[in-house]
Amino acid sequence: MPAHAAAPVRYRRVQFGTMIAVGTALGVALSTWMLVAVVSSATLAAVPWLGYALYGVLALAFLLFGQLAVTVDEHRIRAVFGVGLVRKVVEVRDVRSAAIVRTRLWWGYGVHWTPAGWLYNVGGRWALRLDLAAERPVMIGTRDPEGLLAAIEAALAARDGTAGAGPAADGRETSGAKRQPCPTDVVR
Repeated sequence: MPAHAAAPVRYRRVQFGTMIAVGTALGVALSTWMLVAVVSSATLAAVPWLGYALYGVLALAFLLFGQLAVTVDEHRIRAVFGVGLVRKVVEVRDVRSAAIVRTRLWWGYGVHWTPAGWLYNVGGRWALRLDLAAERPVMIGTRDPEGLLAAIEAALAARDGTAGAGPAADGRETSGAKRQPCPTDVVR
């Protein structure tokens, strides 16, 4: 395949961040209450842009992290938040293994470091953990862990030149992906 041609997409799923939307709505309600009931009229007269700044920060956060689009093709695994400024791209050739994991409730949403690796998540507690050759592990949150794992297994099988992913006749995995326990939680 020529370098400029796009690889066929094996998997694409867009997840809406319901909890992020709820948090944004609560932030708007709290900001409105503060502007009406707490902040004095003298302060609002001195800083007339305060309300716009509060609502602008909330709107920007929602635009940046309100949804997560996950795409898998033969060469790359992409996790793109919101309008696309925040993203993670992993080359399939760098993936050593993949496993379904359940994230901790307090790890929350967005992009941040956890004890089990970098987490990219907008909702739910299921994620796919990718152990990489040259980087720390990456976890991509998903409401479809089996579908995402199957797509990554297919991409790994294509990389390795095997006909299919999944268990071989003797029970061994034929691709680099495994359903293995994450160091921090139980795999479904």
